[in-house]
Amino acid sequence: MKKYLHIAVLLCMCALCTACKRGNTSIDSFLTDDTVRLEIDGEKVFVFDENKCQLAYNEKRAVFRANTDTMLHYFELDLDSLPTVEGADITGSVYWSTTNGDRSRNNITLNVKSIKGDIIWLCDAGGQTAAVVRLLK
Repeated sequence: MKKYLHIAVLLCMCALCTACKRGNTSIDSFLTDDTVRLEIDGEKVFVFDENKCQLAYNEKRAVFRANTDTMLHYFELDLDSLPTVEGADITGSVYWSTTNGDRSRNNITLNVKSIKGDIIWLCDAGGQTAAVVRLLK
């Protein structure tokens, strides 16, 4: 009986660990879509819609922002420097709105996965935080 109890406890622990595991962004599919967006733990938490949203960009401060016209939903990416070279790592912070309030991830390292024209794809090493931003000039 003790043996079955240990197995049951082990299975419960495995189930709990699986349930708590965060998702991540698939880099292959991430790079095929040039829509400005923020993905957190594998989920798109903000997707830019040109009919309902606005973009802002501050070149001096290396800040990218996308928000709805009502400004209720947004994401902001504040970087230590502008992403100019593919493969470079850049430290920064990301802020975004949720239905439960604002969230942030600070001092994260994002890798510049791709730059095509004015579109830049950035993602952390684990695929937990990914963003597509646009340079406005």
